[in-house]
Amino acid sequence: MTPDRVVFSGAGGGLLDRDTGSDEPARPAIAALRRLGVPLVVCSSRPRREIMLLWRVLGLGAPVIVENGAALILPDGHLRSGVPGGRWDGEFHVLRLGPRRETLREALLEVAAAARVEVRIPAEPGREHSEPFLVETEGDAEALAREAATRGLRVVRGESLHHLCGGADKGLAVRTLLSLYEREGRLPTAIALGAWQVDLPMLRAAHRPIVLPGPGGTVEPLLSAELKHAERARRGGPEGWNDAVLTVLAGRRLPTVSRGVRPVDDGPLVFEPRRRTA
Repeated sequence: MTPDRVVFSGAGGGLLDRDTGSDEPARPAIAALRRLGVPLVVCSSRPRREIMLLWRVLGLGAPVIVENGAALILPDGHLRSGVPGGRWDGEFHVLRLGPRRETLREALLEVAAAARVEVRIPAEPGREHSEPFLVETEGDAEALAREAATRGLRVVRGESLHHLCGGADKGLAVRTLLSLYEREGRLPTAIALGAWQVDLPMLRAAHRPIVLPGPGGTVEPLLSAELKHAERARRGGPEGWNDAVLTVLAGRRLPTVSRGVRPVDDGPLVFEPRRRTA
């Protein structure tokens, strides 16, 4: 049965504590989602191996999105009609939306040489569709991003590293999954929670975006600028994530990102899914 709602979430800084990696404070909301049959789709910049371990520990049973939207992974049987274009891989259907890492590593070296920027590639095993790297300054990252864009590639900043990615992003992966659900007979309402620049496409693709504050209670400046009317969790980390999800499930709203806009807490929400546009 196609769900009427689906929750998309980044991992670090929200569902998981940024420093300890603990999900303990988020467990009540995770359990509530499970009881209500609302899929929790982890949408992360992290590699498949790491996210699938989290998937098993939490007993999620829902699809996952890895490496900034480069791959959408669905458990067998999650969709009645299967996954067009997906590759069968043991228990899962894998829909690849971005180029392979080997291609991106070659491209990163070319982009860095053209931009005259020195990059350092950390040893990060397990990645298949994105290339993480380090630079000295944000100015270097911006120069790389401009050069990468001329090749149809993107540079995004995650929790601690920059990543060179193909044309896919978290937003494309979210829209793809929603279209697969719609193909089954219903377009569910998409609720998304994110804290980082890399989460912006995911938040934009959702019907109900919720921004999580970062360290010190501040909102990532890009998210603050681009999502002024999105909801804002009262605090960051798994505690804030838990509170935000339970607030949504209770049919209430959070304050908005922009200052001076009062939260709407005067009754149950009526979800009206927004149709996707071409």
